[in-house]
Amino acid sequence: MKKTKRIGVIYTPLNISTALIEKGGSLTQTHSAENSEFVPDRELTPLVLVPEVYVNDPDGIIPNGKIALSNVMWYALPQDLVSNIGSLSYLNKEVSQYLITSATPGYSVAEDGTLTVSKNIDYLSPVVLVFTANYADGRSGKILRLQATATLSTTSVAISPSLTLDKPATFLFNPMEDTGMRTINASLMIGGKPVTSLDCSAAYWWYKIENGAEVLIDPESDLFYEGGVGTASLKIDPRYVDNSLCIVCKAEYALAGEALPAAPTSKCQTARTTVVRRYPDYDFENYVHGGVEVPTGATVVKNECVVTVGRKVLDSPSKWFTVKWSIKKATHDADWMDIGYGDSILIDAKEFENGADVGLEVEPFEPLGPMMLNGVALCIDGEVLTF
Repeated sequence: MKKTKRIGVIYTPLNISTALIEKGGSLTQTHSAENSEFVPDRELTPLVLVPEVYVNDPDGIIPNGKIALSNVMWYALPQDLVSNIGSLSYLNKEVSQYLITSATPGYSVAEDGTLTVSKNIDYLSPVVLVFTANYADGRSGKILRLQATATLSTTSVAISPSLTLDKPATFLFNPMEDTGMRTINASLMIGGKPVTSLDCSAAYWWYKIENGAEVLIDPESDLFYEGGVGTASLKIDPRYVDNSLCIVCKAEYALAGEALPAAPTSKCQTARTTVVRRYPDYDFENYVHGGVEVPTGATVVKNECVVTVGRKVLDSPSKWFTVKWSIKKATHDADWMDIGYGDSILIDAKEFENGADVGLEVEPFEPLGPMMLNGVALCIDGEVLTF
């Protein structure tokens, strides 16, 4: 009878370090639902993972350093699946469908085991990358199974929208030089891009400030209104503006598939501008033809209104101003009497026999407004008559 005993050498376990080195891109991304952008976008900047394995033999039998691997494989597993199966110390057939092959979209594996990921990951569906490889222990000839993991995750971020108007906070309307309408254009942007280019819908509301409160502009009663309510462009006629008019735009947007609110919410975007109706600085004087000393034999004295704006003398002041003339005799208790309107006036020379003062008043025109009769605006075919 032969009795046997197996005698073998016991080797000290190797110290093995496995790392997945990011040579390009990033394991994490951010995603904006508003503009459908990933940062970084792996379609433009792929993630490159290079597996590197180092060994250290405490007994010094095999050299220390980076080792060659065989049977390299990569898996892309849903994170919730990894949570359910627990340990990844071994991979069963049930996860073989997640093995990365040349037919797996968004992934590619090079001959040296480098993994390139060109797929963007939805923030609700993180992916766990599993790297596996074999290493033959040169001391014992045993095959060691190596493994490392990395998680691809995405964070959803909200980009604050912005609403701007193509007019400054205050812009002037000079009735003497400006004519025609003014259009105020609103721009609702997300991440520097118009919402219309991001598959979003938008709604706009236009208000005026009246007695300190925001009041929706009424196309029927607001004479300055010319068009654009409900759109991104409001058209107004500043000739109807009395002194100043503050206009407020409010905007809301909705992503594809979402409904816009019927009215602005507390989170709406707001922008405002104020149009100021203002005459330029001007001066005026009464130019008396022939001088203030009326010669004997004169029949009339011509008084002419001269208005200067800057260094320019107006050809016809009454085109822009109400020019009113009055006279007051140089007698006790005499009162001013209105004697006419217009750029000039001819006054009978007899009015100055005992001396008299001629008064000149120049007032800028009031803004356009409705024609009133007994406190009621006059209309024709529903349209308010203005002057």
